[in-house]
Amino acid sequence: MSITFFVQGEPKSMSVGGVARFKKGGTFHLVPKRTHTEWAVMVGHIGRQHAPAVPLEGPISFTARFFMPKPASAGRKVVFPMKRPDVDNLMHKLTDQWNGVFWLDDSQIVDLIVSKRFAADRCGVEISVELVPREREAVLLAL
Repeated sequence: MSITFFVQGEPKSMSVGGVARFKKGGTFHLVPKRTHTEWAVMVGHIGRQHAPAVPLEGPISFTARFFMPKPASAGRKVVFPMKRPDVDNLMHKLTDQWNGVFWLDDSQIVDLIVSKRFAADRCGVEISVELVPREREAVLLAL
């Protein structure tokens, strides 16, 4: 079984971090705070619309292909988006939010493929979720 869908929009980091600072008893305390971006909420919502009736069981291959807008200031020689957001920040929490939706737990993901490229025609992310075929498992075990 293979599930593929596209979420249109400019990819953003999955969560925005910060630190709340307060003084208590003469001592300063720092508390990390994280909030999901609108992009993260939209990707999660659209993903749920493509989810199977019951979460997949077994080993899973997960692919996320991010398509970024190319800045007008980037010359023709610039072929890869090597500016922020980092690819790991784009992925941050993406697999966690689909626990119980696409899979039982994201620990089932055995293949993870992530890329970030400039968009040719539309910005967004293409997500692909599929069960790893048993034949491929057998080949990997033989190695």
